[in-house]
Amino acid sequence: MKQQFRLLALTVLISGIFSSGIMAANPPAADGTHYFSALAKGMKAPTWQKSPSRSKMRNTFGEAERILRTQLGSHETFWTFNFSNNTWEQTEASLAATSANFLIYIEESNQRCREIELDKLINELENTVYPTTTRYFGQESRPGIDDENRITILMMDIKDNAAQGKSYTSGYFNRGDGYRPNEMPADSKLKSNQREMLYIDTDPSEVNTTEFFATIAHELQHLIHFHHDADEYDWVDEGCAQVNTWFCGYGHPRQIIAFQNTPDNSLVAWSPLNQVANYGQTYLWNLYLTNRYLKTDAERQQFFNSLVTSRKTGIEGFNAALSQFDTNFADAFANFCIASFLNQPDLKPAAYTYGELLTSFSLPVSGFYTCFPTTIRDSVSIWGADMFKLNLVGAGSQIRVDFAGDLTSLNNQFEAVLIFADEVDKKVVGRHQIANIKSTTPRRTGISQVMLPGNNNGDYDYPVPPVKTQMGHIEVEVPKGAGVMYLLIIGKAPADVPDSMLTWSAKANYRIDITTTGTNMTVANAPKPVNTELITQYIKLSEGNIASYAERTNLVEALHKQILSEVNNAFIDGDEALADTYLDSIASSENPAVFATLARELKAQKAFNQLSR
Repeated sequence: MKQQFRLLALTVLISGIFSSGIMAANPPAADGTHYFSALAKGMKAPTWQKSPSRSKMRNTFGEAERILRTQLGSHETFWTFNFSNNTWEQTEASLAATSANFLIYIEESNQRCREIELDKLINELENTVYPTTTRYFGQESRPGIDDENRITILMMDIKDNAAQGKSYTSGYFNRGDGYRPNEMPADSKLKSNQREMLYIDTDPSEVNTTEFFATIAHELQHLIHFHHDADEYDWVDEGCAQVNTWFCGYGHPRQIIAFQNTPDNSLVAWSPLNQVANYGQTYLWNLYLTNRYLKTDAERQQFFNSLVTSRKTGIEGFNAALSQFDTNFADAFANFCIASFLNQPDLKPAAYTYGELLTSFSLPVSGFYTCFPTTIRDSVSIWGADMFKLNLVGAGSQIRVDFAGDLTSLNNQFEAVLIFADEVDKKVVGRHQIANIKSTTPRRTGISQVMLPGNNNGDYDYPVPPVKTQMGHIEVEVPKGAGVMYLLIIGKAPADVPDSMLTWSAKANYRIDITTTGTNMTVANAPKPVNTELITQYIKLSEGNIASYAERTNLVEALHKQILSEVNNAFIDGDEALADTYLDSIASSENPAVFATLARELKAQKAFNQLSR
C-alpha cells in the first residue's frame, strides 16, 4: 500500500524584514530597488563613470552653490516614486544633518521624520553601516555625479500600498540617479536626481530601530554594486544586499520564513510573484557560502569584493569566485539545498548545515513516504529543489530509484541525489547521485511538455519511450544505521541562460519510481511508537512557551509530522487504534482548535486507510 502525506509548513510570514526587537504591525516590507533595475534593462553604466576624464564630465557647481547645497536647513526638491500608482512625484525636503560620508534630508511636513534621533543615526551610519559595507563590497563612486564625496539619504514616507493593508516598501536605490538626463534613452521611464542617493521609508517603517538601520545597509550595498557592475543580475545584487545586513550585525531577515512556505523557489529567477521568498533564499545562499567556505573576515572581504567587481554575471560570477575552493555553483547549490532541508546544529558532516550562524532553520520536505514500492510525481523550479523523506523501516537492503523528467525549451537538466541519514546520531551516512540521467531523444528541437513514462508493476499509465524526457536510474545498498533516505531533486539550466528567461518559466515535471529488494533490515534507530504525551507537547509548543518564534514553528511542524508518520506506521501494521487515541485526546483537550489541521489530516488518513483495505 502506497501512502503519501503532503506536509504543510506551519509557518507564517511575520511583518517587517529583519529580526529585531521591534515588530512592525504592518504587512511585510520589501525593497523597491529591483523595480528600477527592471526599468534600466539594457542601459550601460553611466558614461561619466567610464570616461578617463571623469572630472570634466560630472555636473560641476560653483563654490557658492556648493556651500548652499550642504548648509543645514537648505531645501531641495527630489524626484521620488509612488509605488501605489507607479508614477513619479516631486518631494520637498530639507537638509537635517551631515557627516563625513552622508547628507541626511528629511521630507518636509513629515512628522515621523521629526522622530528620527539624528545623532544616533549618524553614529550608526559612520561607525557600522558605512565602514562595514565598504569593507565587504567596495566603495561607491567618489566623488560622484554631483562632485560630492557624500551620499544623500532622503528620509520620507515612501508611497505604497501600506494603507490598504498590503506590503510596504522600506527603501530603495534608484540607479537612474547615476545618469545625467542626456544619457537616458528617449523612452526611459527613469528619473534622475543626479546624486549618489538612497530613499528610506519612515512610515510604517519604525525609525531608530535595528530594522531601520538594516534597510539603509541593504540599499547602500545596491548603490556600491551598481557602481562596480551595473549589469549584474538582481538575484546576485539582492543576495549581497541581504547578507550585508548580517555583516553589519542586524540579524537574520524574516523573509527566510517566506522561503519555508515555498521551498522549491528558484534562486536565480527574481520573480515578482514570490519576491519575499526571493529575499530569504538569496540571503540564505550567501550565508551558507559564508559558513561553508569563508571562515575568516579576510576571506569574506576577498570573496564578496571579487564577486561585486567581476564583470561576469549571475552563475558565472559565482563560478569564478568559488573556483578558489575547488568547487562551482552547481555543486555548492546542491549542498546548499541539502543544508537548507537537513540543517541542525550537530548534524555531521558540517557541510550540510549552516553551523552556528543559523541553528533553528530548516525547510519542510515535500512529502513523507513510509512503504515501498512508491511513485512520486511532482515539478520543480529551475535552480530550485524538492526534498522527499522516506522511512526505511520497511525497506529491503537495496534501493532502486528510477527517474524521468520533462525536457523544456530552456535546455534544462535535473539532478537527483539520495542522502541516507542516521537521525539518532545525527549524521549523513551515505550520498549517491543518479549520474546517468540522459535525454531519450538525440535532439531537443520542437520541445513541448509530455507526460512522463514509468513502470509500476508492469502497468504503464504514461506513454512509453521514445518521448522527450530525461531518464536515469540508480540501485544502491542501504548503508548500515540508515533509518531514513532523503531524495533531493534539483532543476538546472546552463549557466548562460539569463535570469530574465527564468522569471516566468514554468516548473519542470518529473516522475520517480522507488522500489526495494533484499531482506528487510533491523534498524537500530527505527521510530518507537508514540504516546499521547505528544499531544501535551503540541499544546505547549503551540501556546508559545519557547522564546524563539522560528524554533517553536519548526518544533511544532516536526511534531506534526511525527504524529502523522507514527499513525501511518500503525495502519501498516494493522493497528487502527492509534489514530482514534489521538483524535480522542484532541477532542478532550481544553483547546481543540489548536489541533484543527492535525485532526483533519488524521481523519483523512483514517478514511484513506479504510478505503484501501
